[in-house]
Amino acid sequence: GNAKKDQSVAEAHKLAVEGIEECCDYAGKHGVFLALENHGGLTETVDGLLALVRDVKSPWFGVNFDSGNFHSDDPYADLEKVAPYALNVQIKVVIHRGGPKKSTPGEPSDFKRLAKMMRDVGYRGFIVLEYEEAGDPRTECPRYLAELREAFA
Repeated sequence: GNAKKDQSVAEAHKLAVEGIEECCDYAGKHGVFLALENHGGLTETVDGLLALVRDVKSPWFGVNFDSGNFHSDDPYADLEKVAPYALNVQIKVVIHRGGPKKSTPGEPSDFKRLAKMMRDVGYRGFIVLEYEEAGDPRTECPRYLAELREAFA
């Protein structure tokens, strides 16, 4: 989430760390990992997400790596920084540079580059296709799944 009105980002971060650690304590007792997605608010930037990863002290905590949620000038560089902490990987078919997806044109995701990134950090978990585009997912997704399988094979 975002810092509340009249709350500093530092205070919001501190509260988030405390809350995540409490959740991780409970989850860990049940053998469940918790993954935080790079999805706005405190996790909008790679630095904000990595600050939480650094400060949460739990072996049950990691990142839900979403390839389409960093909107910096170089989202691939940001993704490379969080890749070592990935517990789950969601690959979007489009990446937006330099601003939110509604304000910037998207470009096709480089599935091969993302696959190499995940291989380089030894990721061996699930890879999920996340399709959010205007086309009919019943006709578009099979093509993207084939491309994704080829890239990650």
